[in-house]
Amino acid sequence: MFASRHHPDGGASAHCDNCAIEAAITEYQSTRDVRALATIVDLTRDRAQTLIRFRKTTRYVPMDELFSDVHFKLMYAVDKFDPSKGSAFTFVSQVIANTLSTAVTSRRKNLARHRRLTKVDLNSLTTNGETESQHAIDDIAHRVRSGVRTTLDDEIERDVQRWFVESFCDDRFEHRRHECGDAARTVYGVGHLRSRELYDLTMLEVRRVLYDDLPQRPQIFPGRLHGTRLAWMSRYAPLLSQDEFTKFVTLMRNLSPFVLLLIGPQNKSRRQDRCPAICRRNLEFILHGHPDAVPLFE
Repeated sequence: MFASRHHPDGGASAHCDNCAIEAAITEYQSTRDVRALATIVDLTRDRAQTLIRFRKTTRYVPMDELFSDVHFKLMYAVDKFDPSKGSAFTFVSQVIANTLSTAVTSRRKNLARHRRLTKVDLNSLTTNGETESQHAIDDIAHRVRSGVRTTLDDEIERDVQRWFVESFCDDRFEHRRHECGDAARTVYGVGHLRSRELYDLTMLEVRRVLYDDLPQRPQIFPGRLHGTRLAWMSRYAPLLSQDEFTKFVTLMRNLSPFVLLLIGPQNKSRRQDRCPAICRRNLEFILHGHPDAVPLFE
């Protein structure tokens, strides 16, 4: 029992023995004895329960899961304890608090990704949903085949592009860039780099055909791309309006920057010293297509 302002006669009970925890941590750091680690977990359980109840964390995560996360984190954190920087009580409390905050943040993110199914949603569902979905897929495939264009003059490379488009429509764009590129190498014998270049050029054309059918998205600002894989696009923002830059980022996402060079039919190399400098004209080809492009499916 501990004395406190509200209980001067010793009405508060200890739920965390600092000396015992510090001794157990010191023993584990020196001997690596798992029994000492088990002792640390046992001695900190009451402290964890107190913080869980104080923070009302069980509204987001069940108690058993929280205990499991705390114990797991403690087992990896005990080696970082330094008695010269603070007490074991403070160290353990901070580890527990950080673990609880992480658990709540993760659960909130997961909940934000799901929408609760209401009666209104149920009433809006149609009985022929699968048929309507297939009709929508067929319509998209038809528009893609009718609208996609190319500037390539090599018939084999055009065949590769047609094969890519058919593959996109059949697998609903589920296969990744490297998978499609490797498949094109096997089927048509094109080189490793060229297969990926053809994929990028074809995917750009398909995205441009479908761009106007996409739901309206918030504008993308160059500053928000810093520190991401898309940061290279921000250098071209001064050449574009805000709407054009948003479209540019949407069309070029996860495609190679060399598409800016290869989009011109006169450019046969990705080396910048062998191609004209990238300017507003290259960006217009990305946004609107090349004026000399012809339908890929005739």
